[in-house]
Amino acid sequence: MSAVVWANILLALPFLAAFIGVPLWLTFKRPETAPDHAEARAYLRARSALAATPTNQQAQRIKPAA
Repeated sequence: MSAVVWANILLALPFLAAFIGVPLWLTFKRPETAPDHAEARAYLRARSALAATPTNQQAQRIKPAA
């Protein structure tokens, strides 16, 4: 291998280390212990409550039948 290839390898190593090391450093700096699903639960609760209440058209259809 020529000197250009070796120089290219030596120059690529710091970039490769940064490419791998920076995301690892960010991961270890701010670890997520558990995902927070509070907003998703509130959204699903609101949707199920909205789906449980009959709409105006549904209430009109139910009313004459009773």
